[in-house]
Amino acid sequence: MSIPTNFSEESLAGFKFSSNKLVGTERQYSGLRGKLFVPCEGGRFVRIDDPRAVDSDGLRTPEAHAAAKDLTDVAWLPHLHSDDTLTYGGKGAWLECQSVGVPKGKALWFRFAFLRFGSLPTNAFATLLAFPDGADPLPPVWIFDVKQLEEDQFGANQTEWTECVVSDISASADFLGTIRWVVGTGHNVADKQAIPDGTRFARPGCLLIDAIGIS
Repeated sequence: MSIPTNFSEESLAGFKFSSNKLVGTERQYSGLRGKLFVPCEGGRFVRIDDPRAVDSDGLRTPEAHAAAKDLTDVAWLPHLHSDDTLTYGGKGAWLECQSVGVPKGKALWFRFAFLRFGSLPTNAFATLLAFPDGADPLPPVWIFDVKQLEEDQFGANQTEWTECVVSDISASADFLGTIRWVVGTGHNVADKQAIPDGTRFARPGCLLIDAIGIS
C-alpha cells in the first residue's frame, strides 16, 4: 500500500488518528507573532494536536484533555538529549498509516513545520515511530521540540516548512509496517523528581505535515 498523501480533501482517508478533536486538516494555520502557514502543494495540510484548545492558564480544556493520549509510561520515553537532560511525556495526539512499504535503499520523507505555544521547561515535542510487521518497534526518530527552538533556533516560535528524510527504517532491508507521528507535551528536566506537579499537560505544541512520500 502506498502512503496516502492527499490532504486536499477535508477528510484523512487512508490514515488512522488518535482523535478528531486533536488531529485534522487545515487550509491555513496561524503560529505566534503573525506567522501564517499555507500548503506548499495541494489544498490542505494535516495538523497534529491543538494548541488552541486550552484555557486561560494554558492547560488543555476538559474536552481536549479527555481526547489526548497518555504518554507518561510509553517505552520510548524519556528521551535523552545531548546535554544529558531528559524529556518525560505528558499527553498528546498521533496520526498513523498502516501497511506502509519502503523498499531497501529508499527513504520515507515528509515536509513538516513544528510550532510551539509555550516555553521551557515545558517541552512539547514531535517524534516518528516505525513498527515493522512481525518485529519489534524501531528506535524513535525525534523530529523536533521546544528545546531545539529555544537553543538551536535562537528562541524561534516555529520552524519554516522543513523536509525530514528517514532512511534508517529501510537501510538494510525492505520495510513493511506502520508509521506513526506523535506530538506530545512533556517536561525537559535532569530527573523525574524535578517535574513540577500539574504541568505535564500544559499547552501543547503542534506538528503540521504538508506532504509525505518515498524517495
